[in-house]
Amino acid sequence: AFFAIVRERRMRYSRTAVRLSPAPLARRQKLQADTLAALSRRQDRVISVRLERLRGKLTQADRLLATLSHKAVLARGFALVKDADGAVIKQAAEVVPGLALSLEFADGTADAIATSGAARPKTVAKPAAKAKEPGSQGSLF
Repeated sequence: AFFAIVRERRMRYSRTAVRLSPAPLARRQKLQADTLAALSRRQDRVISVRLERLRGKLTQADRLLATLSHKAVLARGFALVKDADGAVIKQAAEVVPGLALSLEFADGTADAIATSGAARPKTVAKPAAKAKEPGSQGSLF
């Protein structure tokens, strides 16, 4: 009976020892390492593509900013007029004699003093319409 118990325990040990072998662990570790390497390569490609797309969007936004910037308007010969506080003057009616102005051009700024106020357009009187003769239409009855 003792030898039967020893034999049975030896068989159980052999079965357990096979499962505890480092070979399956090594195979699994190699498989996981290969998977990790593949994911790393894929991540590098995805990041590269994403950065390229973002770089393109940034370039496009930069072009749009340059197009819509007031600097592009200044480059065409216009000027930006500001008062002493830096507020933009949008209409001639806002200018009064003696007002300190800052004129911004494409190549720099210049200070100025307003010598006159807003120029108001001259109104031209319409010629008076001639009165129609009351009897020229005739009778409707």
